[in-house]
Amino acid sequence: MGLEKVRLEGSMFRGMIYAAANRLNQNKEKIDFLNVYPVPDGDTGTNMSLTFLAAAKEVEKCSSNLVGELATAAAKGSLMGARGNSGVILSQLLRGFAQVMQDLHTAGVTELARGLQEASAMAYKAVMRPVEGTMLTVARYAAEAGKQAARRDTNVVTWLEAVLQGAKTGLSETPKMLSALAEAGVVDAGGQGIVTILTGAYLALKEDRVPTLMVVAASREQEAEPVDAAMLGSKSGIRPVESLQFQYCTELIVRGGRIPLDGLREQLHPFGDSLLVVGDLETVKVHIHSNNPGQVLEICGQYGEMFEIQINNMVEQNRQASLKTKLPGSNGQMRQPSNLMQVSSTAKDTVQKETGIVAVTLGDGWKAIYEGLGVDVVLNGGHTMNPSTEELVEAISIVPARQVIVLPNNKNVIFAAEQAAKVVGKKVAVIPTTGLPQGVAAATVYDENLEFAEAAKRMEDASKGVVSGEVTYAVRDTTTDGIQIKERDFIGLEQGKVMVAGNDLISTTKELIRRLLTKRKAELVSLFYGRDVIHQAARELLQQLRAEFPDPEWELYEGGQPLYYYLVAVE
Repeated sequence: MGLEKVRLEGSMFRGMIYAAANRLNQNKEKIDFLNVYPVPDGDTGTNMSLTFLAAAKEVEKCSSNLVGELATAAAKGSLMGARGNSGVILSQLLRGFAQVMQDLHTAGVTELARGLQEASAMAYKAVMRPVEGTMLTVARYAAEAGKQAARRDTNVVTWLEAVLQGAKTGLSETPKMLSALAEAGVVDAGGQGIVTILTGAYLALKEDRVPTLMVVAASREQEAEPVDAAMLGSKSGIRPVESLQFQYCTELIVRGGRIPLDGLREQLHPFGDSLLVVGDLETVKVHIHSNNPGQVLEICGQYGEMFEIQINNMVEQNRQASLKTKLPGSNGQMRQPSNLMQVSSTAKDTVQKETGIVAVTLGDGWKAIYEGLGVDVVLNGGHTMNPSTEELVEAISIVPARQVIVLPNNKNVIFAAEQAAKVVGKKVAVIPTTGLPQGVAAATVYDENLEFAEAAKRMEDASKGVVSGEVTYAVRDTTTDGIQIKERDFIGLEQGKVMVAGNDLISTTKELIRRLLTKRKAELVSLFYGRDVIHQAARELLQQLRAEFPDPEWELYEGGQPLYYYLVAVE
């Protein structure tokens, strides 16, 4: 029997968040499958699920049952947990909704409708060039339906039903707005994620139940257990104990009234390194490596109540890690731990320099390439190269430099990197590198003698001079960019657009490169082979290409990237 209520109470709102998170997790692979291009790293559903799960976990930690405080908790959790463009947009939707809800104990349809309208407006503002036919459109349709329904009904259940129907209508319109969706025969993946969230919330409200939040097991490389920065490996393996200047990793949450982030950051700075102070005026997350954790807690305690206090002895952690990673018969050499973040040997915690660099990569080969170019922190993005905003914030924070240049190296990471840049206490420039080869070009021309803005501009210009191609495989039958593709076909893409498809890897790769070279005169072509390609096969392909195209200089590198057999850079 349906629930009839004129006010949405906090306990029910909590249940709606949990139900939405559960439903999104259950359907994330189906949403991933809607990616316009049938590549194996279509990840919209996964990114939205991980982002919303971060929001739900923050709600789970919130002891209040006021709608406003729960909405604020969800917004905070989603911001730091946001992954990829879809995750960042979702976090902005939750942030806009929370701004309207923040002072409310309960909410009626009028307030809820205004919340959806503010959510949609904030998401549109966050995107530099909003495109219709995306999740923005679906959120807008939902908000408009909510506005209309609030004028004729006071029942929150029937109101939310109308909102859901509006979102479904918007989703059905997306192929009419984007020709790529129509050609591929799919609706927008992010829009489907919005509908999935609203469906979960509506069913929980209709059935008047508060489900248990399902804790999702990690399913991707990037979801590995995070490792503290002091235990991150350098090129030579785990850092020796004696290189740790500060022994105790201290983390906590501070909650109070009007906490000055800059002031707290300035007070804590003398007591250690790897300092992270992020949040808002009421809730702040603190992370610092220090030899005086007691003083850190004393300072933080002046600003409010302290929660989730963790103090870990990194020297002992380092010893344990060294024991666990020694290989029998390895002559004392250490195996490199599989960590999300790697601190390059060029980054010395004891040396504070003017500018440092963070790069997002995937694969051990790419990690070595970027370290060789002097990058301070290499953030391993896993299969889909979508680290969360929080992981990007931490990477920027641990660079021993006053200002940081970030190379996202994936169009789906740029937005999250820009969000991270807004919440750290450093000057940050995000170079909008859309691929790993573009990032290499940018890092190659970095000049520490230039002013920060000038150095960043030079790097961005260099990245734009690279045309890249990728060779992967299709995960479904489809037609895209006028090309018919069968499941498991090899496909070649230029800057993300499908150019060629075939059932032979070598032929497909060569045809892609032919098309790249007919478009521009090349001086240098670099070929990066992936994890699933053996070195000898890559060398034979390189020899064939040299014979066919003798003019450009050819280079071969082991990239080690998953899913993509070859990445090509034409300069």
